[in-house]
Amino acid sequence: MELSEAIRGRRAVRSYTDQPVDDAALDRVLRLALRAPTGGAAQAWGLLVVRDEAVRREVAELVIRGGATYFALMRPRADGADDEAHRAWAREYAESVMASYRHVPVFVVGLVVPRGYPADFPDGRDDDLMSLAFAFENLMLAARAEGLGTVPTTAFMRWEKPRLKELLGIPDDAEPEIITPVGHPTAFPTGLSPALARNRRPWRSLVHRDRYGVTG
Repeated sequence: MELSEAIRGRRAVRSYTDQPVDDAALDRVLRLALRAPTGGAAQAWGLLVVRDEAVRREVAELVIRGGATYFALMRPRADGADDEAHRAWAREYAESVMASYRHVPVFVVGLVVPRGYPADFPDGRDDDLMSLAFAFENLMLAARAEGLGTVPTTAFMRWEKPRLKELLGIPDDAEPEIITPVGHPTAFPTGLSPALARNRRPWRSLVHRDRYGVTG
């Protein structure tokens, strides 16, 4: 698959089969992820690959539960719905869109693992986080080229990070910041939902030429 095809064809996949992911394909994806740019060549990252069935299911439950909290906060409530009714809707919605996470064959957790900065170097962690984001973009594109689906997930971390760290034995000096299932999609999504399409800005409106605000 050409790079441009992988970029255009990458979509947030939330519906997976239980078909196993080939070890060699996963290794190729991970190796390409870790070829990403990294500030100061520090490689202040880690990719924690979760394949154990019991652990995967616990990770899936954390993500679904965190997703329900996110949807309750971010989605408008139905007319007349009180707090409990809205939370119940959010739980049902998270279940409806993420239920297949329980049998996805692989999760990959992206970690910031600080390698150390000089005491007078400001905001070094921001650089580390950006480097991890570069690696995850590589991972998602490499996965798409292998015919595998992913979906970058960050919001649930706000509520479930301590439990995730405990579950996966992540030490205090490493921080999980992003997670994705990796698996075979029931189908790759095409196009955008009406809600997302309404929010999509023309690409030229996001490109500024020589000075901010000069677009088009």
